Amino acid sequence: MRPVMLLARLNEIDLVVDAHKARLLEIADALREPAALVAARRAVAEAEAESARCRAAQEQLEAVQRDAADKLSRAEKRLYGGLVKNPRELEDAQRDVQQLRHQNTAVDDKLLEALVAVEAAHQALAQRQARLAQIVAEWGAKQGALRGEQARLTALLPGELSQQAARRAAVPASFLALYDNLRPRRGGRAVAELDGDDCSACRVAVPPTRLEEALYGEDLVYCGNCGRLLWGE
Repeated sequence: MRPVMLLARLNEIDLVVDAHKARLLEIADALREPAALVAARRAVAEAEAESARCRAAQEQLEAVQRDAADKLSRAEKRLYGGLVKNPRELEDAQRDVQQLRHQNTAVDDKLLEALVAVEAAHQALAQRQARLAQIVAEWGAKQGALRGEQARLTALLPGELSQQAARRAAVPASFLALYDNLRPRRGGRAVAELDGDDCSACRVAVPPTRLEEALYGEDLVYCGNCGRLLWGE
């Protein structure tokens, strides 16, 4: 077999191995937890903290409301229970009741605001939890497909590497050195098959004399445009 044919066969398996290794790296990167999922988890944690803060504020105000209601009840009982006879004390008791009623109203207003805040925080948390669940489901489905592809490529790679090694062993060392030097400078494709009279890589016509050498000669023939090795049969 002509040396260029050996190199062409080697280039084929090299390109396959390159593509599969690159894809495995892409898959490994894609299997890492995406930024959107990290952000969604953080958003849920923040919403949980806000919801807990609002509930704590509500419970605190409910305790204040109970205490205020108890004080008002005792003050009203004292005022209307006939326990106060002295006009001065009666006036003070009336003033205390009015003040406590005003305080109760203010506490009730604050508690209402707290209840609204709790509901808003609960809704925000539910929305963020739903978004997190959606992202987790989407990522899980994507992971399944990626892991399947990863397993398939991983299973193929040992055989491809063995084939690659065998083809390299079949190429004379001098030609192999030229190929290894050329391949990285040509994006991995060092050998281009003739497509009629054209180089299949750069689509430029090959002169007749060089074309004949590429088809039938034993020496390596380079494309005058892209510099790749030419072969055909």
